[in-house]
Amino acid sequence: MNRPFLVIAALLAGGATAHAYTPEQAGLIQCVAQLSIVASQQQAGVSSALVYPPLETSGARFAQVVGERLMADARQSREQVRDAFVAGVAAEQKRATAGGGARDIPRDEIIACVALMEKTAPAPPPPTLPQCAGMVKLAYDEVHGREGLSKSAKDMATIAAVLEARARDGLLADGNSQGDADRILTQTRETIAKDVARREADGVSAGLDIQPCFDMAME
Repeated sequence: MNRPFLVIAALLAGGATAHAYTPEQAGLIQCVAQLSIVASQQQAGVSSALVYPPLETSGARFAQVVGERLMADARQSREQVRDAFVAGVAAEQKRATAGGGARDIPRDEIIACVALMEKTAPAPPPPTLPQCAGMVKLAYDEVHGREGLSKSAKDMATIAAVLEARARDGLLADGNSQGDADRILTQTRETIAKDVARREADGVSAGLDIQPCFDMAME
């Protein structure tokens, strides 16, 4: 029996967790664990990990999608999913040091997991201007609530204002009235806020890729 199968077999048997997963679910958990380890190595500057695509953001998105799938399909709570991911990482670390010494995860396994990640959780399309305006406004509200009128909050407010003005101009240029533009911006922001609240209730990432919005504001 090869070692990758041993990792999956442990998850199938529920040895590390309280739930026995299907082979497909166990494989997803193993990939989340492997990519999490590689992402940590990339942040630490480990040369063998830097040959793979940057995994900090894409790996987190993959873990989020897999976690949501496990909560829905396997009827697992967010705590149980978290425990499954932690157990997966522990199993990979134990496997890497079996027999003494430390070894990297085999390259072909990482490549296969990256391909699975790209299929399961592809990068979302860049946000629209109205979506960016809403996301940055929500981010400002969070920073302001935590820090008051700090420099970060003021910078966020400026970026939010720039994006909202551009979004409104774009909506007006598309033939919307001022009232329609305001309504679209408000509805977009409310939709994003509801999605963030839902994700927080589920214990997963807010799902907001806000960096493109900052880039957009600087154009």
